[in-house]
Amino acid sequence: MNSVRQTQTHPAGSRIYGAGNPGQAWRVLSGAVRLDRSGPGVEPMFANLAVEGDVIGAETLLFQHYTFEATALADCVLSPWPEGDGAPAGESLLAALTHSETRAADVVALRCGQAVERVTRLLFLLTGGRAPQLADMPLPSRRDMAEITALTTETVSRVVSQLRRAGILPARKQRGRPGKS
Repeated sequence: MNSVRQTQTHPAGSRIYGAGNPGQAWRVLSGAVRLDRSGPGVEPMFANLAVEGDVIGAETLLFQHYTFEATALADCVLSPWPEGDGAPAGESLLAALTHSETRAADVVALRCGQAVERVTRLLFLLTGGRAPQLADMPLPSRRDMAEITALTTETVSRVVSQLRRAGILPARKQRGRPGKS
């Protein structure tokens, strides 16, 4: 891995890093990152989600290698963490740990309750707590949303359609039909 510590951008769907690879920790400045547990002969399995303000890859500070596979769930910008030179201060580590535990609780909540509640909570999490209809972020794939919420792809698709009909999510933009709105 390059030792130059500079901000990186990753388009939705791109792999940020793989489990077992050497690297450094990152703070998510914008967007969302999906973390999967993977291994030889094992299908990747959803493990966690990181959104704006979260730190990913902190395990590299101790083990020099990533534990999870990270994929951009939405277009994202990452900044090296800790910010500045040297090891992170105790307060910075404590804040990152506390934030990480809060995020873990948020992710567990995404896998409990009614389908519409799960999908709505996911959308609020991905938009930083803003109402989904105000977000201009494209939705993650139905497959990603289903794996994160422990629902089927079909159920997520029905819920998204229901949220669009209710006006909670904006209507889909029509493509390739000039003159129509």
